[in-house]
This record gives sequence, structure tokens and C-alpha cells, in this order.
Amino acid sequence: METSPADPVAQRDPIDIAWASLTFLVPAIVSLLSKMGAIDLAYHIRAGEDVLHGNIPRVDTWTFTFPGTAWLDQQWLAQGIFASLYRVGSWPLLLAAQAILVGVSTWLVYLAARATGARVRIASLLALAGFVVATPALGMRPQLLAVPLFAILLWITASRRTHPGRLWLAPLLACLCANIHGSFVLFPLVVGLTWLEDRRRHDPSAQRTLLIAACTAVATIVTPFGPGVWFYVYNVSTDPVIRTTITEWAPLTLSTVPGWLAIGSALAIVAYLARRGRQTPWTTLLTLGIFFLLALSAQRAIVWWAMVAPVVLAASLAEATAEPAAKPETAPARLPAYVIVGTLVAALLVLAPWWRGDSYDRFLTAAPPGLTQAAADHLAPGTRTLVYQPWGSWFEFALPNVPVFVDSRIEIVPDDVWRDYGQVAFSGADWKDTLARYDVQAIVASADWNLLPMLRADPGWHEVYSDDDGALFVRA
Repeated sequence: METSPADPVAQRDPIDIAWASLTFLVPAIVSLLSKMGAIDLAYHIRAGEDVLHGNIPRVDTWTFTFPGTAWLDQQWLAQGIFASLYRVGSWPLLLAAQAILVGVSTWLVYLAARATGARVRIASLLALAGFVVATPALGMRPQLLAVPLFAILLWITASRRTHPGRLWLAPLLACLCANIHGSFVLFPLVVGLTWLEDRRRHDPSAQRTLLIAACTAVATIVTPFGPGVWFYVYNVSTDPVIRTTITEWAPLTLSTVPGWLAIGSALAIVAYLARRGRQTPWTTLLTLGIFFLLALSAQRAIVWWAMVAPVVLAASLAEATAEPAAKPETAPARLPAYVIVGTLVAALLVLAPWWRGDSYDRFLTAAPPGLTQAAADHLAPGTRTLVYQPWGSWFEFALPNVPVFVDSRIEIVPDDVWRDYGQVAFSGADWKDTLARYDVQAIVASADWNLLPMLRADPGWHEVYSDDDGALFVRA
């Protein structure tokens, strides 16, 4: 990562403090306006309970279609954190934690941009622009715990010339991330790119940076699974079923809002670099190219592009505005800054999740309350239940004694089981045979399933509950 040789001293003008505050307050407020997705979060909390009892899951015990299948639970530490938060403060605390993580991460990107020499307002606007691009990938799941770790890495690499000792935090950050989320592979990559920048500048500390890059890579295998975490990331990222089935693993296109945001931001950066009137270092182009290609390869990787691009662009803008701005002769106006910060702080307090009560449907998506209660009322422990896959994570959390057909752990679902699920979910010709072969005893169906009219007309199935979300069927 490119840096300015000077370490900017933070301005103390009230309006500058306001600009810096925006990078935490705005993202936190936006995060509090949304709900958390149970698609991933719910099963991670359930797994986290095992982690808190000293048992990292190694095989599947939650389904009736592939029980005993090996499960490399690389995200075990994140699961333990989620379960701990849930124990202490349930869903309100988890939503508050999401807002804090999003706000802190954006603020850290701002600090990294400032460390390159960018001015307060420019650094703030770039960090907030990155937040806008990253928003679709900032849900409450293990990746969100890795985001602030990655932001800290950007900050310590951007400030390494004035605080070289900070760079030794990189191996620790990589080790933590290797036990939280698969994005740990990016940590040695970033330090490696930093080494290339030092080499380009003929910096005498380049050898030390290379040593730290090597230590960062080695630190990623300090997990309960050793080097197996690297095979896990490779297998997940290249699995054709995952890449063709899960939207966030699909390549980026202009047919989606995330695609427009990411591709639009890249085009804006290209336009700026082309018109700025000076040659762009090849290391800058390499860094931007690598992270944009990652974003193009999968929607969930947009977040890394949205964090790296503002810092890299800040360094270029800092070069273009190297002359210090003239200080005003009169005292800066304080009232506008106080009004801005005060209004946002008030909004943060009003949106605090504890005002919502503690009912899960006020905090979660993909957690249908009516169907959940109906399943709890009508399904005995051990009932083999085919649940609409996006709800599988929630149902195995809410009804842990009811095994499901498939859930959100697509990486461990055998291909044949996934195809069989598709027979039912997409009303394939063999849907009846599939249900009989697995001895499915109940179905939690989505309201938009084409199979719904067929189930209602089939005398072998009895509809015991329905609402706008879907319907619950049991064998007649």
C-alpha cells in the first residue's frame, strides 16, 4: 500500500472533527436501520454454543440427508463470539454489535486514508464512498468480524513509514482472521503488495516488510485445522455448485445494485487516474487491479475492493494536494459541527436496538415467525423436515431437535443431496420419489414455490398452517 512520507497531524478544527465523526456515525446509523439476515447468523450461533462448550464441530449432526459428513468449521472463533453476544444480550446486542463493527471499520478506513497524507474531508468522503459500495456485504456474519481486522491492516500498512513497528501486528491480525473467516488469505497478499511498493521506492525497510509478509503467511495456519484452512478456502471459492447457486458467490454483473456500485466506482477511479496528469505507479495499478478482479469474481468480495480503493486513491489525491492548506485567520465556526454531530448522535440513540423489544422477527430476516411457531407446535423431535433452504439456518437454530434436509452450509452439502433438494424446491419430475426416498415427514415451503399447489392437491400431504411467508405440510 502506498503512503505519504509525512504523517499527517489531525486537524483540531470542529468541522474536521465532524468530518471524522461521520465515518463512524453514518455507517452505524444505516446499519441500525436494517435487519440482520438469519441465513448465516442463526446456524453460526448454534455452532458457537458447541464452541463455548469446548467442542469445535467436526462432522454434520444437523441434517438427515448427510449426517456424519466431515465439516471443517474454519469460522469457529466467530461462532463463539456470536454465541457469547447472544447469551449476554440476545438479538438487540447482536444488532448493536453489527452497527459498531460497520462504523469502526469505516472509521479505520478513514484513518488509513489519512495516514497516506489525505486531508480530513477527502479521507472522510472516500471512506464513506467505500462504505456505500460495501454496504451489500456488511451483514452480521463471520465476514463482518474480519472486516475491521482487514481495515486495521490497511491502516498499519499506510502508516508504516512513521510507525514502522505497527506492521508487526499483521501476523497477529492474520492469525485471528484465519480462525474467523476465509478472507485471511488477503492478509499476506496486502503485506506482499506493501513489500512491492517498498521495493519500488527503494525503501531500505523492504527486507523487513518481506519478512513480515512471510510471518503473516505462516500465521494463517495457526488454527485447529492447520494448513487445511487454505484447502477449505480454495474448495469453497471454486465449488461450481456454490458459484452457480448462491447469489453472493456469483460473478459481478451490471444487472444488480452491487454490480453497479462496484463497477461504477472502478470506472470513476480509472477516469481520475487517466486525467490527473501524472504517471500512476505500477504498484498502485496492481493493487487496484487485483482487488477489483476479486470483486468481479464474486459479489461477496466487493467489500475488500471498497476498503482498499479509498486508501489507494487517497494516496494519489494526497500527492496532488501536497501543499498544505492555508489556515484561516478567523476562528472556525463551531455551531455547524456541533449540530451535525449532535443530530447524528441523537439519531443513533433513537435507533438503539433495545427500543425494539426482544422479539426475533424485529431483528431478523429469513426467520418466518408464523411458520416457526407452527413447526414448534406440530413437529415432534426427530421429524425429518425439508425446509426452504434460505430458512434452513433459522429452523435448525430455533428447533434444534428437528433435522433438516439442507441448510446454509452449502460447502459441505453433497452434490447429489443438493440436486435432490432442487427436485422438490423447483418441482422437478421426481419430487415425489425424492421425498419418499429420504422419508421426508414434513415440509416448510416458501409461498413462491411452484410445488405448493401440487402439495395441496396431493392426498399424501396435509397442510397444517399457511401465511404470507409459506406453508407447513405434514404427511397425511
